[in-house]
Parts: sequence; C-alpha cells; structure tokens
Amino acid sequence: MSTSAEFVDGANFVEAIHSVRDDSTGDKYVLVQHMDGNPNKLTVVRTGQDPTEIASYLDDTQAMYALARYESTFDMSNTIKFVYFRWMGDKIPFGKRGRYGVVHGSIEEKFNPYHLMIETSSRDDFDTDKILQQLEENTGKKSKVLETKTPGMQERGFTNSQLPQKRVLPQQSSVAAPEVSKIGGRIDITSDVMCALGRVRKDDDDTRWMLAEYETAKGPVTCTGQGSGDLSELKESLDDAKVMYGLYRVTDTVDDITTVKFVYIQWVGCNVKPMMRAKISTNKGIIEENFAPFHVNIFATELSDLSERIIMDKVTAASGTMSHVK
Repeated sequence: MSTSAEFVDGANFVEAIHSVRDDSTGDKYVLVQHMDGNPNKLTVVRTGQDPTEIASYLDDTQAMYALARYESTFDMSNTIKFVYFRWMGDKIPFGKRGRYGVVHGSIEEKFNPYHLMIETSSRDDFDTDKILQQLEENTGKKSKVLETKTPGMQERGFTNSQLPQKRVLPQQSSVAAPEVSKIGGRIDITSDVMCALGRVRKDDDDTRWMLAEYETAKGPVTCTGQGSGDLSELKESLDDAKVMYGLYRVTDTVDDITTVKFVYIQWVGCNVKPMMRAKISTNKGIIEENFAPFHVNIFATELSDLSERIIMDKVTAASGTMSHVK
C-alpha cells in the first residue's frame, strides 16, 4: 500500500498555493480533497477570498485539507499567518480513515510551511475569531492566565523526516493549544520568504537553500537568495556586514533509508554593526518560528563555521545516527 498521495493536476495545486501566499492576489485559501475517495489521489476543490467559506464546503464523508491566510495585528504591525487544516469528517468509514492516516505525512508536506495546524471534525473550529486567538497565543502576543499544554506528536512525513507537531484530536472539537512562544520584538516577514521556504521543503523542487535578510534596519525581512546547489553556493551569498537567516536541505542515509533534514542557519557577519547585532536577540523568536520546523540550527559568524562536515555531524548527532565507535 502506497504511503503517499499525489495531485492529479499538480500544476493547478502549485498555482493555487502560490496564489494564497502571494501578497498581490486576493486569494485567502485553497481547499483540497481526495479524488473519488482514493487516498493516493488529490484534487483542488476550490480557492477563495474569504476563509469563512471553507466550513460550508466541507463533507462529513471526506478527508479534506486547506491552507488559509490570516492577518494578525499587533502594535500597529500587520503579520501574515498561514493555518493548515486537516478535516476528518465524522462519517468516514473506519477502514478508510486509517488509509487516509497513512498518506497524511505526504499531504502535510505539500502545505508546508505554516504557523498553526488544526485537525478537526467540527466546523466550529473554522471560526475566524477562534483561529486568530489561537494564533495570538501561539506567537506569545496574548497573555494566558491558565496554560494548557498539548503534548507534541511525531508525524510521519513524505520525506521520512519526523518533526514535532501540535494537533487537535477530532473529538476535542477545539483548536490546538501550543505553548506560548517567547517571540520578543515584532518584525515583518515578506511573503517571498515563505514561498522560498516552501520550495526548499518541497520534494519535487530542486531548491536546496534560501537566505533572507533585513531590507533596512527596521525591516522587513525579505528573501535575497536561493539555489539548487550545495553549501558552497549558499556561502557565496553570505555577507560579512549583514545578519542573515537561511534554511538548507540535506539528506541523511541510515540502513539504506534516506531521510531529509532541514538546517536553520543564523549568520551574523564579523562586520555587522553593534546596533544591528542587537536585533538578533530581539527578533530571534519570530524568525525561528517562521523558519520552523527544522532539525538542527547553526550559528555562524565566519565562513569556516559552515561546512558539510560540521552540518552533517550535527544532523547525525541530533537524529541519533552518529556512530560513536572509535
């Protein structure tokens, strides 16, 4: 039995997902379902400009998936957030529910990156106010008197990578309640950063790395480089006078099984001015949140801090695949 699901018209989905992420279009969501109930085939149901419509198109007998775009405002600063929905209708036969679960890892990968995942069988969970509240709690903008922790669960991914996910069990009929993150100062991140991150994560895209930097001292953070080459190509784009953030895709092979790993790189050039260095701690939380999930992170100030050997040593150590036999 196949563990992956693919789109009957992949180009249509790519166009739809890019449209939702693009600031210049009016599209706010894309809704997907399995074609003819086949767990291994997907099709785009519709795109739209009002996420509140999604609930009206849900089918209780289907597994459906959506990416929706929301705008969160804090201190007069607008931030775009993306929410991934997994709808599991309560009338799905038990046997088919299990088959949908087997392929979900490959489906979720196609919607990455996103800020919040909601898995539900209740239409109430598509309420905009509830979603915005959860996004505020998720980014640490909302104070909570009572803290609720949802244990992280590991999701089998399309790339055989395992990353912690916060989720809502269908019977709870409520959005997930991740722990409040310590975001710190606010900074705008442009949509081209999110698009580049998505390309690095996408299995059928050649893009292996991307870099982002501050457009001005006050932001926003924008994508300034991406490529399909190895680490040496990424390093050519680093600037000693800048603070930069990157995501790099590598593979780790153990027992003939190849898994994809993502490396988050925080670059602070040796010639960065002191005031700019202060932004590192101020914006650390929100930058990491947007680049997440990743398996390891590396802080570098010189090119010698970055090498394939250093990166793979950290990757294998983090995944427990490093041999300690001397």
